[in-house]
Amino acid sequence: MGEPASRRARLPPLNAGIWDGCFVRLDARGCEVERFASHLAVADREGMVHADLTNRNSGNVRSMQFAEPPAEMQISPEGHWSLGPDRIGAWSWVCELCLVWGERRRRIVARHNTTGLESLVLVCEARPGLSDQAPPAALQLSAQAVDQQRRQWTVANPVTIQVITMGNRSVGAAEGVRLDWQPEPGVTLCLERRYDAYGLLVPLTPIASR
Repeated sequence: MGEPASRRARLPPLNAGIWDGCFVRLDARGCEVERFASHLAVADREGMVHADLTNRNSGNVRSMQFAEPPAEMQISPEGHWSLGPDRIGAWSWVCELCLVWGERRRRIVARHNTTGLESLVLVCEARPGLSDQAPPAALQLSAQAVDQQRRQWTVANPVTIQVITMGNRSVGAAEGVRLDWQPEPGVTLCLERRYDAYGLLVPLTPIASR
């Protein structure tokens, strides 16, 4: 089996189907700007993967489809994935990370401008009918410095979600975004999308669940 087929085969088993959720958009200070309830339908039809996201507040639908995952999409053997540019530099860039645990998922969308984090979107999703607690309203996150460049954001709802973003960007420095999630006590899932000092995407390094 070729590499594209094997990459594609990792996505549907855990990610296909219906996901109901909540999108929470935060600004660069971790303050909630807006949120909306969502409905996502992911299906494999006639050799194409279709994803239709409905904003339940406005009724707007955004759709995408592909025959094979984009080359810049990194997919772990467990079905976790990230999507973003294959190269970054002295310009804005956006990436999305997704962790899946049974009938629940957690996603983030991190948008960076030329100096640091511009906005962060937290997505909490579950299968229809499954009770899954969304973050409290008027969410306000606090950031802790990991080092001179990176910041760590923490959400507890009721188990911990940690996000590491680029708080400061500088030429010639490696960059990346990491998502850690404890879907239940005693279990931690991790996914990181990394770029080297030249701005090139680093191959996915599996981070074992704990």
